[in-house]
Amino acid sequence: MPRRTFCWICCPIALVIIGGCAAFAQISGRFGLDLVARRIPTTLTGEIKLNTPSEFVMLEFAIASNLILNASFGFADLNIDAVVNTAGPEHCVIKAPLDLGDLPFYEIQFDRLSIVPEMWFAVPFEAVNDVNNLPNSVIIPPADIMFIKARVTLSTSISGFSMKTLAMLEDINFPNPGSSYTPLYYPVQSQSFAVGSLVSASWRAQAGFSMSASLGINASQSGRSIKGYSATGSVLPDNFFARIGISGIKLADMNLGGTAFQSVMLGTSFSYRKPPTGTETTSFRTGISLSGRLWDKVSISGSVTLAPFPPKFGGVTLSISMEPFRVAFALDTLELRSMSLSFGTGLNMGAMTGRFSMTASGLERGMTGLSMRLSLSQGIFSAGTSVAFANRAEKFGFASLGSSLTFRFSPAVVTVRATFGRYGLTRAAVTAGVVF
Repeated sequence: MPRRTFCWICCPIALVIIGGCAAFAQISGRFGLDLVARRIPTTLTGEIKLNTPSEFVMLEFAIASNLILNASFGFADLNIDAVVNTAGPEHCVIKAPLDLGDLPFYEIQFDRLSIVPEMWFAVPFEAVNDVNNLPNSVIIPPADIMFIKARVTLSTSISGFSMKTLAMLEDINFPNPGSSYTPLYYPVQSQSFAVGSLVSASWRAQAGFSMSASLGINASQSGRSIKGYSATGSVLPDNFFARIGISGIKLADMNLGGTAFQSVMLGTSFSYRKPPTGTETTSFRTGISLSGRLWDKVSISGSVTLAPFPPKFGGVTLSISMEPFRVAFALDTLELRSMSLSFGTGLNMGAMTGRFSMTASGLERGMTGLSMRLSLSQGIFSAGTSVAFANRAEKFGFASLGSSLTFRFSPAVVTVRATFGRYGLTRAAVTAGVVF
């Protein structure tokens, strides 16, 4: 039987099974419609295309329908995340979390044992620049819904050790929706599946320090995306890595040039990586870090890389926290590398509440970034606006302004957002959803 025909037969069978199970389960989720608009650059003549800022513009739209469905059967759940956009089907991710609780196995006690199998289906998309020189996302023919990935995550705790194992079967050739794809066609015959696994473990001692370890076989901790969805972990054939880290080792207070160095914490890490053949060379890295307090409101941290040889100083970070202000400086070889200032405070205006925050960053030559945000809420209404300034071409000036309004009419939620850049409107969206 052709693979395509098999998929079309499986889909209605799966829908019938899901519909039948849903009749006996507790259902919750969200259904929404998103309408996104952006400005098409204004052209004043038919011969020369110029992006001229103007008050009245033409807009292009994108519409998406999304569904998040959660069905609880007590010992097991069923989670579905599906999206269809203007171009057609986008993705469908199915999870079936299974919580087994405490489970004894050959005199070993597994605490909070859970298993989460996943199935990813998607249509291949690629990122392009259209004739208006705007970023866009288009389908790669023949635009079939394809099986992309299967994952199984096992999480448990054994004698205080928290362990997590991720096993993956993945199409390693599937196009990245955030970049361009050179071939003009991606059929089922182009798929190539491989397996990989990630294992991590952590333990915290009563003395306060903690240990962590991670291992990757034919896998990478970086995620692989499908259109509208991503998760940590991907299959990378012939890639192997191992990392061990220890942090929070308490040391005695120190005296540095007459200044007390209190609550001193030591950390160290070791890592080994053997990348795929034909790429980088095998590497081994190790380093140590120190952190502590100079005064009650002042903390300092630094790091040194011991391998590869020769040792390399990683810099020092100095943080000053004096509510509602926080200032941070980063020093590299005793030269100022970066600095930042953050401020945040709550606003009490009777029935309406809000919050104002500001963040500034800079280098030794001056300020390079400034952002401010104001949020307000009262009853069913909430609003937020943010403005950012940045250094562009050695000139500091306005970068963007974003505003949003949200209305909650239970069970419905309506949100309106607009973002303006240096040359006017860049994006506007209306999102309507029903939570059930």
